[in-house]
Amino acid sequence: MWKPDLKNLKGPKYLGVAKVLEQDILSGRLVEGDKLPPQRELAYQLGVTLGTITRAYAEAERKKLVRGETGRGTFVAKTASAHSPLMLMPKASGIQSLDLARNLGLAHLNPDLSQMLVELSADPLVNTLNEYGPSEGTGYHREIGAQFLQEFYGAPARADQTLVTCGAQHGIQVAFQALFNRGDAIAVDAMIYPPILSLLPTLGLQIVPIEPERDALGNMRAMSAEALEGACSKHTIRGVFFIPNAQNPTTHTMTSTERRKLAQVAEKYNLMVIEDDPYTPFLSSHAESFLELVPDRTVLIGSSSKAMSPGLRVGYVHVPHPVKTAFANAIGESTWMASPLNVEIVSRWITTGELQATLMRKREVLKERFHLLKAMFPDAAMQGGEEKLFVWLQLPEHQNAELVEQNALLRGVEVLSHRHFQAGMRTDVNALRVSLSTIDRPENFKEALMHLKASISQTGNQQAPRPMVG
Repeated sequence: MWKPDLKNLKGPKYLGVAKVLEQDILSGRLVEGDKLPPQRELAYQLGVTLGTITRAYAEAERKKLVRGETGRGTFVAKTASAHSPLMLMPKASGIQSLDLARNLGLAHLNPDLSQMLVELSADPLVNTLNEYGPSEGTGYHREIGAQFLQEFYGAPARADQTLVTCGAQHGIQVAFQALFNRGDAIAVDAMIYPPILSLLPTLGLQIVPIEPERDALGNMRAMSAEALEGACSKHTIRGVFFIPNAQNPTTHTMTSTERRKLAQVAEKYNLMVIEDDPYTPFLSSHAESFLELVPDRTVLIGSSSKAMSPGLRVGYVHVPHPVKTAFANAIGESTWMASPLNVEIVSRWITTGELQATLMRKREVLKERFHLLKAMFPDAAMQGGEEKLFVWLQLPEHQNAELVEQNALLRGVEVLSHRHFQAGMRTDVNALRVSLSTIDRPENFKEALMHLKASISQTGNQQAPRPMVG
């Protein structure tokens, strides 16, 4: 029988019960069709009032996590109805949440939007930014996009091959829509950015997870070129998705040798390469991009969101000439165009040096937080770095990462276990992705790390959750 642990619960108990229920659904401990305990029985087991459980179940049903069936009980609804752990939700009154789960790019250090709006309001041409424009963006905005990719990515970008999107997420979706047909197979890392795992099936594309190389300590490195080639010989793979710089979630940045080996496989098997680089502007040095190695087969996706402006939703895609029209059509069919007003603001921040100044501020904070985390977890197996927005904290087997995630939530801390990034059915990974870039106040960040450390210590004696297959 499902029984949440309320020992370290903060805030109203009914909200806590509902939150643990949601987390257990997301982690796989509860799956579609599982029956929840009768309300009266669960109230007795937890030592709370019947009203507390009634309100908890009602809150879960409001979120579409469960469904009540008259005369039969309460059941877990379709897991697709559960809220994605990466998406932000309004905070419930009385519940404190310290967010180590999401990568919001230290948004409190972003440029001053109000100052820019004042500047724009004085421009006699400002009203032209409130009109329809080309789906791929104006010529001027595409020139700035190419400049952005050249300066902050070290990529040989051309304005006539650069298109404007509503952020990198939109760019990813447009790329898969423009390049592939239903039934095509796409190679991805075994641990990958979670929206890829839902986007590809929605578009009718098959996911083929590829195992990584490992270093002497067992740390995950780049996708194995040998494993990719082996998969290409077994499957009709049409494309491969890479995050070559500060890979999400492992933080690994590919070496030049790793890039060249993978590029050779892409050339040999005619794979289209989608190179997603949301974190590259934070890195002070850049290795060669796939755009340099396989220019006729690479789509490079860049974004200003993490760097300085998530609210404006501006990204850039650099595409091979033969598929440019397909990309422009996909942008137009999905959203017509990125907002010219938003793109103009980002363009001005790029050209005036504001982006560079913002990145310098953020790098300093990331450096401080990375060293604080290393000091608090001195013996932990950790992948990360001073210029990366998150770390990959690997745990010993007796400290199950999924249970740590659940225990941390009871302490008001959100963090993500490997389960959310897992592309394959099974894995030997036992790790947490810990974000350095969402909590604004240093004291709150330190408090979150203290709660996380306590949650890890607490987990050693607990029973691991039922493994999820599928």
